[in-house]
Amino acid sequence: MVVRKRLPIAIWSAVFAFVAATVGATMALISIGRHDALSESEGRVVRFASGAEAALNRTLIAADVLLADMHEVLQPAIAADGGIEQTLAERLLRGIIRRNLLLRDIAVLDERGQVLASARSETQRLGVPLPERFIRETLAQQIPVLAISAPLLNFATSERALYFARPVQLTPGRRVLVIAEAPLSLVTTILVPASDIPGLVVTLERDDGQLLASVPALDAQLGNRLPSPLPAALLSGPAIQASGRLDGALSILVARPSVYRSVRIVAGIPVSAALSEWRDDRQQIVSVAIAFIALITGAGAAVHWQLGRLTRARRQIAQAKSVMDRALASMADGFLLCDASDCVVVWNERYLEMFPWLREVIAVGVSFEVFVNVAARALMPNEQDEAQRQAWRTMRLSLHRSGYGMYEQELANGSVIHVIERRTPDGGVVSVFRDITAAERELARATKAADAANRAKSQFLATMSHEIRTPLNGVLGMNGLLLKTSLTEQQREYAKTIRSSGQSLLALVNDILDLSKIEAGRLELVVTEFDPRQLLNDMVASISTRAQEKGLALAVQFMTDLPNLLKGDDGRLHQVLFNLVDNAVKFTEQGSVEIDVAHRALDATRVELSVAVRDTGFGIEPEVVPTLFERFTQADSGIARRHGGSGLGLAISRELVDLMGGRIGVETNIGKGSTFRIAMPLELGQSPRSEVVDTQTDVEIDPIQRLRILVAEDNEVNQLVVGAVLAQLGHSCDMAGDGFEVLAMIKVGEYDLVLMDIQMPGMDGVTAARQIRGLGGAVAQIPIVAVTANATVEEREAYVTAGMIEHVSKPLVTSELTRAIARAMLPQAPTVDGVAASKPT
Repeated sequence: MVVRKRLPIAIWSAVFAFVAATVGATMALISIGRHDALSESEGRVVRFASGAEAALNRTLIAADVLLADMHEVLQPAIAADGGIEQTLAERLLRGIIRRNLLLRDIAVLDERGQVLASARSETQRLGVPLPERFIRETLAQQIPVLAISAPLLNFATSERALYFARPVQLTPGRRVLVIAEAPLSLVTTILVPASDIPGLVVTLERDDGQLLASVPALDAQLGNRLPSPLPAALLSGPAIQASGRLDGALSILVARPSVYRSVRIVAGIPVSAALSEWRDDRQQIVSVAIAFIALITGAGAAVHWQLGRLTRARRQIAQAKSVMDRALASMADGFLLCDASDCVVVWNERYLEMFPWLREVIAVGVSFEVFVNVAARALMPNEQDEAQRQAWRTMRLSLHRSGYGMYEQELANGSVIHVIERRTPDGGVVSVFRDITAAERELARATKAADAANRAKSQFLATMSHEIRTPLNGVLGMNGLLLKTSLTEQQREYAKTIRSSGQSLLALVNDILDLSKIEAGRLELVVTEFDPRQLLNDMVASISTRAQEKGLALAVQFMTDLPNLLKGDDGRLHQVLFNLVDNAVKFTEQGSVEIDVAHRALDATRVELSVAVRDTGFGIEPEVVPTLFERFTQADSGIARRHGGSGLGLAISRELVDLMGGRIGVETNIGKGSTFRIAMPLELGQSPRSEVVDTQTDVEIDPIQRLRILVAEDNEVNQLVVGAVLAQLGHSCDMAGDGFEVLAMIKVGEYDLVLMDIQMPGMDGVTAARQIRGLGGAVAQIPIVAVTANATVEEREAYVTAGMIEHVSKPLVTSELTRAIARAMLPQAPTVDGVAASKPT
């Protein structure tokens, strides 16, 4: 009873003590915060002033050295009579100005202030605004020293500028004054680059207080003496609090003299600006202190209420612990729970059965690291295994403390313990230990290895197929150029053979790419409206030459009421039909290949398109039919195989048909031929037939339009190919080897179009396109066409996002390149945030 009475007194005594401590801490924090804010601002101003001093010294020394060397610079323009050849002198001075970003003009004056020569013609015509006294005093120097004028208004530009002057002995007995004009805006930019110091005020002054420049700009006071003299204590370098140089407000000031003692730079921050953040912090500190006091007071009241519940809670905890102990004892897996400090809270007997060496050390509150040390000694008892033990300890502690560990540990008795550890909401770690067999572990490992090998194979196929395209582009491109030259019949036959072989290799590469995309789940369908008759006729036209060479009849027959428009991926459908018809022609020695096209209605908006490809070839063996649509297999794969091929065509055709929701099958009769059938569900087209436009052929380039094109290509052979093709099309072009060269050339050259390779060293094409779109102005609107072997939907979207409006695939085909250039040169919507508005393709 006595304890219960004393508890409220102790609670409220503690509350009052916390309130008093909070008030004291608040006052101390406010005082320390003010001191720290002023100290931090002083340090920032001192650092800024030091940097500005260095920039000022570099600028003055550079101007002084430049003017001191003017005798040597003008020497070629000095005539025999001591005069100056004005034209030559002006050309020499303009060369200096082009190499100096600070100076706008350099001029040579005689003792009367007349301009003898200048880099700019308007200075020669209008003269310079220098006072006669300044010219006279500068020319009268016994020892030449750089002189700096007050801020003066340039007659030609109406812009204020500082003039650096120095006497130069042009010829024996004749002195001239060489001046350099530095616009005041450039001087202030050099002295005060972009700064994040709030309220910063910078002045460039003479030792007599004359204001030469200021940030922020104060035109009314430029050239006048500032009303408040510079404190003597400020010249020694440390920061002091004094009146501001421009507004007289109490400020933190730092002064730095230049190497030319008559000029100095003064930087300052108003004390009010330096303390602005501190005032916000003070308000927050006071608010937090008030909230904390209220919280403490409320907590004291709540504790009163909680005292009555504490006893009941303890009884409930004891009951819950008893239930948990019984549940843990019935578990078949080992269990261990550690708190947020990584100390043991609870475990079960099964855990000790798995790791019996822990019985001697396990207890509530023992660090988990003690368990790890004991386990390492038990698992690796040999003394020479210390390095291995240490590595295991490091691994085990790292997994445990991550809170998301999972690993397997094989014990000396041959059992394997699978451990899963997860972090609890309060920061602790719960560990579950399950005894699994070695066979289960090996099975899981083999499955994982097989999945990794399959992914690696797909990636390898995609990478190699892409890399093959670069030299293949050179081979087919140069071969195409060769065929357009004067050749003998034998040479032309050889070149055609090279082209045919290269196109066959390209088809194989495309098949491998399709296969890798299918395996990776990245092959997407592009659904558009198309004319099924035109698709079949175009496909048959591409194979008819080969059929004629073999003496085969090739015919296509359409159902009379075949819809004019269907909706689907016509490119992939063309690929499937081409594979089937091409195989039929390849494996038929005599007779014919017939294509029957029909359809049936599925509902009001869909039909099923059916295509049957019949040949009179030698047929397919029955035992081969079940594997006919598998990858890398052929019907005549024995030693006497008479026809080439990779065995991918039918496999990819089946994958594509399945992806489009259709069916594919084969009927065969040995010695009489085979029939391949596909059935494809397609939606009916909605657009009128007259509005359907083939975007591959609807745009032809204007033969009169000749373009200047920048080609980004790192491969020298491909550079030759693209350059020759563009030359044949009547265009001129420049070559860039990477994105950095593209940016450099496009800034100085006037180009109508950019052909951008995607994969280049240094900076790739996508990055370069984004950089171009971010340049601003007319150059940011230049059309960019991607030239790449990467043509998936995701990659095309990435090109559009980067600002490219067209793309052509490698190897380049002249007709496709011509159409892409023509489409790219059509009027485009303006770029938005650096991305060109896309148009349908």
